[in-house]
Amino acid sequence: MARLDSTYYLVLIETSGNQGFIFSTNKLKENIGASEVTYQAGTFWAIEAVAIENKTVLFKDWRNPSKLRQMLMAPQQNPPLDNNSNCRAEIIVASSGKALILVKTEESARNIIQFVTRKALVEAPGLDLCGVFVEFDWNATQSNGKPTIADAIRKVHRKFEEVRSRLPSPTTRFLRVPIIAECKVSGLPACTLESLTDNDKDLTPTSKVSSIKRQFAKQARERLMEIDPCLLSNIRVLEDSFDSDKMPWLAVVHADGNGLGQIFIKFEKYIGQEKTNRNYIKKYREFSLALDFCTEAAFKKAIKVFKQESENCPIVPLIVGGDDLTVVCHGEYALEFTRVFLQEFEKETKNESHIAEVAQAAFGVNRLSACAGISIVKRHFPFSVAYDLAEKLIKSAKDVKRKVLTPDSNDKNQTPFPCSAIDFHILYDTSGIELDSIRKKLGRDSDTTLLYNRPYIVSDMDNLTSAKGKEWAKQHEWERLKQRVDLLNRKDSESRDRPPISSSQSHAIRTALFIGKDEADAQYALIRQRYNLDQFAESEDNKSLFYETTREKDNRTETIYITSFLDALDAQEFLKNEQTHPSEQ
Repeated sequence: MARLDSTYYLVLIETSGNQGFIFSTNKLKENIGASEVTYQAGTFWAIEAVAIENKTVLFKDWRNPSKLRQMLMAPQQNPPLDNNSNCRAEIIVASSGKALILVKTEESARNIIQFVTRKALVEAPGLDLCGVFVEFDWNATQSNGKPTIADAIRKVHRKFEEVRSRLPSPTTRFLRVPIIAECKVSGLPACTLESLTDNDKDLTPTSKVSSIKRQFAKQARERLMEIDPCLLSNIRVLEDSFDSDKMPWLAVVHADGNGLGQIFIKFEKYIGQEKTNRNYIKKYREFSLALDFCTEAAFKKAIKVFKQESENCPIVPLIVGGDDLTVVCHGEYALEFTRVFLQEFEKETKNESHIAEVAQAAFGVNRLSACAGISIVKRHFPFSVAYDLAEKLIKSAKDVKRKVLTPDSNDKNQTPFPCSAIDFHILYDTSGIELDSIRKKLGRDSDTTLLYNRPYIVSDMDNLTSAKGKEWAKQHEWERLKQRVDLLNRKDSESRDRPPISSSQSHAIRTALFIGKDEADAQYALIRQRYNLDQFAESEDNKSLFYETTREKDNRTETIYITSFLDALDAQEFLKNEQTHPSEQ
C-alpha cells in the first residue's frame, strides 16, 4: 500500500577536521586509531543507529569493506524505505566519516543523529562530528517543480556547513582549570597513566584522546587486514621500522579524485531518462560504492611496489575510501606507489560500469582520474606539517584541470578532461615549509625562469589525443621524468661513446641553475659532448636545459623558461619499485 504521507527526511552525519584529528601526533599507533575512529563514525555507528531505529539485527560483517558494500546494496539487509512500511530508515551511503540516511519521520532523524553524536562524545573525545537533517517531498519530481532528493542532498550539505560553523571546537572540552598534568604525547590534559611501550612499568601521563586512539588501533588492524594481510600485521614492529635507520625518509601521500564535486552536484543529469527519487538513490549508491571499490582495488595493486622488511608492508593507510587516499609510507617508494595507484584508479573506474556511464555523461570519457600531492620528509618531521604540504601539493597537481580540457570546452564552459597528475616535494630542511615560498625560491630572473616542471601527468598519453592542452601534457609527462631519473641512476652506459652524467657534474649543473639560465646552459654546453645528456635537453636544437612557453600574468602574455633537470635530481632516490627495479640488498 502506498504511503499517504509523502514527507521524508534526509539525514547527513559527517566528521570535520579529520586530518588534524589524525595527524595531531607523530605516534603511528594513534594515527591509525584516529583513522579508525573516523571510519567507524560514518559506517558502524551509523549502521548501528539505523538498526536500532528499524529494530533489526545489527549487521555483523561491517568491518569487512567488501561485505559492507554488499550489505548496503542488498534489499534484504538495507530495504528501500518507500517499499517497506516496517522500516523507518534506509542507508543511502555509509563511508569513512560520512553517512547519508533516508528516514520517514523527524523523530527518527533526531534519534539517529543523537545516537551517533552521543557515541562520539563518549567513545571518541576530540572527534569533530555533526549531524543535520532536512525535509522533502518523496513524490516530488523535476516536472512538478517541487524539490527532489537531489535538491535535498544539496540543501542538507549547505545546512551542515552552516551548523558546523556555529559549533565550538572539540578542543574546548579540554580545559586546564584546575591545573592538570599534561599528556606527554598530545599535550592535552592527562586523565590516566598508560604504558606507551611494551614495558608495563613505564607509565606515562596520557590524555583521554590519545588513550582512545590507541585502543581503536587494534580494530583498524583487523579491518585493514581484510583488504590485504600485509597491512598492519604487527603494529609494534611497524612502528619500530618507521623509527629506524632503515627508513630515513617518510612520505605523506594525499590523493583525491578529479571532478567528483561537479558530478555529485549535478548528479541528476547523469542518471539517465528516469529521474525518479528511487532511481536517483539507486544510481547515487551504486556510483558511491563503486568509487569506494575502485580506490581500494587500486590501492591493493599499488602496495606491491613496496619491499616488505618483515611481515608488514611499510605503509600506513589512514584513509582509503570514496575518491580519497591518505597514507604514510616509506619515502623512497612513495613516487612509484602513487604513480601506480593513480594509473590503476583510472583503469578500475573504466571497468566499473556504474562509474563509466556517469563519467561518459559528465566528461565524454568513460573513466575518472585523480591527482596526488606527496611530501617526503625525514622520519621525525611532524606529520601534521607534512600533510599540510601534501594538501597544497595536490592543489598544485589539480592545476591539470585548467590545462587539459575536453574537446568541446571554450572560454565560457571549461570542462576538465580526465587526467591524473602528481606534484611532489622532498623537504631537505625546515627553513621553508610553505609551498609558495618553496616555489618562489625556484624562480629566477623575476620569475620568468622556473627551475621546476611539476606537476607531472601519469595518465596514458594515448588517451589524451582528443583533449585540449595535450601539448602542455606532453611537456609534463611522467615517463620523460622517469627516463631522466633512470639515466642519472645508470652506472654503465648503453652508449659506447658517452657515459651517463656523473654526480659531480650533476651537482655542477644544479649550482649553475640557481645562478641563472645562461650559466646553466653554459655549464651544460661544457660537458654535453662528454656525457650522455641528450635526454635532458629541452630545446629543439638540444642546446638548452630549458623549454620556452608562455603564460598569462597581469592581463598580459609573457614568455617563461622551464627546466625539469632539478625535478629529476630530486626524484633520483625516490623512485624505487620492487616489482621492476628491486633495491640492492
